[in-house]
Amino acid sequence: MLSKLTARPFALWLLAFAGLLALGTVFFGLTLWLTVPVIAGQGCVSGGLCGPMAPLLGLWLQPALLIAAACTGALAFWRRGMAVGSRIWALMPLALLLPNLPSLFVLGNLWGADLGAAFLFFPRWSLLELTPLLALGVLLCFEVEYMPGFGGSIARTRLYGSIPIGLIYVLSCMWIGSDLVLSLSPHLGIPIAAVQSVRDLLHFPLSLSEGQVFAGLPPYGARPDMVVPLGTVVNLMLFVVLVFALAFDGSGRLRRAGALIFINKDNGDDAKPLFQTGGRNRTTL
Repeated sequence: MLSKLTARPFALWLLAFAGLLALGTVFFGLTLWLTVPVIAGQGCVSGGLCGPMAPLLGLWLQPALLIAAACTGALAFWRRGMAVGSRIWALMPLALLLPNLPSLFVLGNLWGADLGAAFLFFPRWSLLELTPLLALGVLLCFEVEYMPGFGGSIARTRLYGSIPIGLIYVLSCMWIGSDLVLSLSPHLGIPIAAVQSVRDLLHFPLSLSEGQVFAGLPPYGARPDMVVPLGTVVNLMLFVVLVFALAFDGSGRLRRAGALIFINKDNGDDAKPLFQTGGRNRTTL
């Protein structure tokens, strides 16, 4: 049976997830550069095996690294979620494999695959889709369950005892994660034009050009200096408010303590304090 993870062990798991993810995406070229000579050995001489081996090994190595990253992240978030009441976050690393799912069938037909296109199959991950997962992962590296505003889970966190900032933040993460589902549309028979219109609505861009911020792209065909999706901006702002509610708002602590002050009795008597003066603790079952 899986056990709960505290903050410090989870940080090591998160580093392993981020490391596998980086090796399979940003640093995959370096990974191949280090791996191929180790496997080929003396074959990496002029006219040796390194050239043909690189695309063949890459066709297997990259999906293996990404699958390992997704499984490591899902296991880490599940075990950490057992301690903070938010196990649903374990689905987020697995959801990242959804856009790559059709490409996994290439592994079953290796000899019929075009090795020259090996690097086109993976990955289908972006910073937009990873932002909620990595941000929450950093937060869970701290002892969230003991923070003043923690009300039993991330989704139950409230700001000033009334604003459901935790639920709003979860919905914003689903807003960003919707891109994962939309990317499967060509394989589900959904018209690309219909999906593109929905995606443009969900990920409306904010652009920066010559020190000015525009809702959408800059006018007159000007080239923007930076384009940021509105969903990412909203998600990061809500994440900051969530952290504030957890770290400085004591309403979560009051809600947790309120359940311990009084207990209901089956004999019809009024509820009595759980802790009494005089050095005695009285509990009634």
